[in-house]
Amino acid sequence: MKKSILLLLLLVASIGFAQNNISGKVTDTRGEPLPGVSILEKGTARGVISDFNGNFEFSVESSDAVLVFSYLGFETQEIKIAEKNLINIQLNESAESLNEVTIKGFTGVIGKSRKRTASIQVTPESVTALNAEGIESAGISDVSSFSALVPNLKFNTSQEIGLNTITVRGISQVRGGDAPLAFVIDGVTIPDPSLLSQELYDLALIEVVKGPQGALYGKNAIGGAVNIYTKEPTNKMSNKVKLGFGNGGQKEAQFISSGALKKDKIFYRFSTQYKDFDGLLTNDFLNEKVDFRTDLNLRGQIKARISDNFSITGTYQYFDLDGGAAYYSVNPTGFDGEFPGGVMDPNPTEDNNIIVADVLGRSDMINNYGNIKMEYSFENMSIQSITSFNKVEKTMNGDLDFLDFDLFTQNRVTKTNTFNQEIRLNNKNTNSKFDWSLGGFYQNTEKDLVENGTFESDPYPVADYVNTTETIALFGFADYKLTNKLTASAGFRYDIDKFSQDDTLFETASSRDNNEFQPKVSLSYQASKSVLFYANYGKGYRTGGYNAQATGLFNREFNDEISENYELGFKTTSWNDRFIFNGSIFTTRMDNQQQYILDLDTFIAGVYNYNDSKFVGFELESRLRLTNYLDVFASYGYTNTEIIDGGKAGGENGDTTDNTVYNGNHTPFVPVDNFGIGLESSFKINQELKFNGFLNLDTTGKTYWHESNRDSFTTDAYSLLDARIGLAYKNWKLDIWGKNLTDKLYYKEFSPGEFVGSPDDVAWRGQPLSVGTAISLTF
Repeated sequence: MKKSILLLLLLVASIGFAQNNISGKVTDTRGEPLPGVSILEKGTARGVISDFNGNFEFSVESSDAVLVFSYLGFETQEIKIAEKNLINIQLNESAESLNEVTIKGFTGVIGKSRKRTASIQVTPESVTALNAEGIESAGISDVSSFSALVPNLKFNTSQEIGLNTITVRGISQVRGGDAPLAFVIDGVTIPDPSLLSQELYDLALIEVVKGPQGALYGKNAIGGAVNIYTKEPTNKMSNKVKLGFGNGGQKEAQFISSGALKKDKIFYRFSTQYKDFDGLLTNDFLNEKVDFRTDLNLRGQIKARISDNFSITGTYQYFDLDGGAAYYSVNPTGFDGEFPGGVMDPNPTEDNNIIVADVLGRSDMINNYGNIKMEYSFENMSIQSITSFNKVEKTMNGDLDFLDFDLFTQNRVTKTNTFNQEIRLNNKNTNSKFDWSLGGFYQNTEKDLVENGTFESDPYPVADYVNTTETIALFGFADYKLTNKLTASAGFRYDIDKFSQDDTLFETASSRDNNEFQPKVSLSYQASKSVLFYANYGKGYRTGGYNAQATGLFNREFNDEISENYELGFKTTSWNDRFIFNGSIFTTRMDNQQQYILDLDTFIAGVYNYNDSKFVGFELESRLRLTNYLDVFASYGYTNTEIIDGGKAGGENGDTTDNTVYNGNHTPFVPVDNFGIGLESSFKINQELKFNGFLNLDTTGKTYWHESNRDSFTTDAYSLLDARIGLAYKNWKLDIWGKNLTDKLYYKEFSPGEFVGSPDDVAWRGQPLSVGTAISLTF
C-alpha cells in the first residue's frame, strides 16, 4: 500500500511540477508555415520541433529562458520569453540558401501518427508521409494518388462513386464495408469509408501508418490509419486562385483564402474546388462516355484564440460528387466458349475489354460534415473536446448484366448519419521522461440502405434495412524514456459496441453486443542520432454484422475480424542527412477474415469469414539527395498471404459451402508485391523563378482475384508512369502533369462469373492516359 501511494505521489509530482507553457507558430516571410523547425531552450538540451502547420508547444522552467529557432536554409533566431505565452515568429532565408553553396540534406517530414508531433524518422512505426511541399510537388489529389507512393498499400475504386477497395499488408476491404484503415481528418475519425473518394486539396500533411492501430484510432484501424491534416487559418492574409484543363474535357477551378478577422485572435480559412470531367472510356453500344465525373467541394474553418490557454476551432465541409457507375467490361479474359473462359491475358487489349451495357450507369454522393474542437491548456496538461457530425447520402443506378440487352438492372440508395464525441487529456510537460494521453470516445452511426432492381423489366427488391451502431470507448497511450536511448510505449483501447439491424424486407430484427480490448506495446532504441530500431505488437479489430439472409454461399451473421501483428523495423539517416533508408518486417495472424460475394441465385450480396489466415511480409523505403537539384526515391513492399483455415459458410447451419478446399492458397485482392521508383527536383533558377519536377513509376505485382488462385482469375504485374513539371514565377505557378503516360490497360477489379452464378467474367478498367495543365496565382 505504501509503495502504491509513493508511486502515485511521484506521478502527481511529475504532472504537477510548475512550468511556463509557450506556444506559437513559425512561418517564413510569406506567412507560409515552416514544419520541422528546431526550437531549443538555450543552454539546455530541451527542445521540440514545429509541426506540419508550423505550430509548436514548449515548457520552460523560467520566464528568463531564451528560445533558439533554427531551420536548414534559414537564419537562426533567439527570442527571450519575458513572460510571453504566445510567440509567433518569422524566419528569414539565409544567404547560404540564397547562393546554394552547399548541398542541403533532408530536414525530415513531420507527422502525427502517434497523436503527437514528431519527425517520422524518430517515430517507431512504419510511416509514409508528405508535408505540404511534398504534396504539391507530387500532385497528390486523392488517397489513390498517394497510395502509389506507399509500399504494401493498394487503393482501388469500382462500381460507383464511394465504393473503394483498400488493401494494406494483406488485409483487404469488404465491398461496401468498413476499410482496414482508420480515416482521420484534422484529428477527427471519419467513419464512412466512402469519404475516401473525396478530392484532397489545401493540405498540410498526409500520412499512412501501418500495422494495427486500434489503441490510437479505434475499431476498424485493423491494418493502420490514413492521417490527413488540412492547412490551418493564418494570421496573415493570403489568397490563391487556380484554373486547370486536361484531356477528356477536364476542367478545374479552385479558390483558397485565409487571414485574420481580428489580428492574433480570430482567423479564418475558406477553400472551394470544382472539377468536371467528360470521361475517356466509351460504351460502344450507347456510344457515350461512362467514366464522367463532377466534383464540387467547399470547406470553411474559423479558429478563435479566446485566451493564451483556450482556443476553439469550427470546421464545416460540403461536397457533391456525381459520376458514372456500373460500366464493367464483360468477358475480359477473351471467352472461348468453354465455361468459365480462357486463361486471363496478362496484357489485355481493347478487343476483350469492350463496355456494352444497355443502361448508362450513374452514381452520386453528397456529404455534410462539421466539427467543433475546443482545447484548454493547464500548466502541464491540456484537455481537448472534439464534437463532430457526418451525413452521407449516396445513390446508384445502372446495368447488372453489363450486356447490350435488357436483362438485369440495379439501383441503390444509402444514407449514413454519424455523431462523434471525444474527450482527450494530453501531457504538456515536454521536459518529462513520461509522455501520456488518455480519454473517452462516443459514436452513434445509423446506416439506411434500400436496394432493388429489375429482371426483364420486372421489379424485384433486394435489401431494405437500417443498421445502428453505438460505441463507447476508453483509451490511453504513454511513452517512458527508460534511458536516453531506450523508450518503452504502451497503449490500449477498450471498445463497447452495440449493433442492431432492422430489416424491413425480410422482416427480421437482430442485435449483438461486443466488447473488445485492443492493446499496443512498443520498444524503440535510438542507437545514434541517425539510427533507430523498434519492435511493435498490436491488436486490432473490425466489426461484424448481418447479411440480408442466409444463402448457399454465406450465413445470416458474419463475425468480427481480429488481427494480431508483430513488427521489427529500422530507420536510418546518413551522408549528412542526404540518404534515408527505412525498413520493417511483419507477421499478422487474422481470425475471421471477412470476404464478400454476390450470390446471383438469390441476387443477395453477403459476407463470409475465413476461420484463420496469415500474412508475412516486409517493406523498404529510401530517398537519396544526389545534388541540390535532384532526389531519387524508391520503395518496395512484399506480402505473402495464406488461408490457414477457410472454414465453412452458407445455409442456416453454416455448412453448405466448404471453403477449406482453399486452405494453403493466397487470399484474394492482395498484390504479391509493389515497387515504386522516382525522381524529384526542386530548385531556384534565379531569385524569382523556381522549377519543380516529379516522376514516379509504380508497379503493382501479381494479384489473385479468387481463393482458387487459378491462372484464369489472376493478373500479372503492371506498371503506371506519372509525371509532373512546375514553374513558379513570383506569385504565379504553371503545372503540366500526366498520369498513366504509357496508356497501360489494367484492371482495378475482376469478378469470376463461375463463382457467382454468372456465365461471364467481368472487370473494372483502370484510368487511361490523362494529361493536363493548371495555372495558379497567390496574392
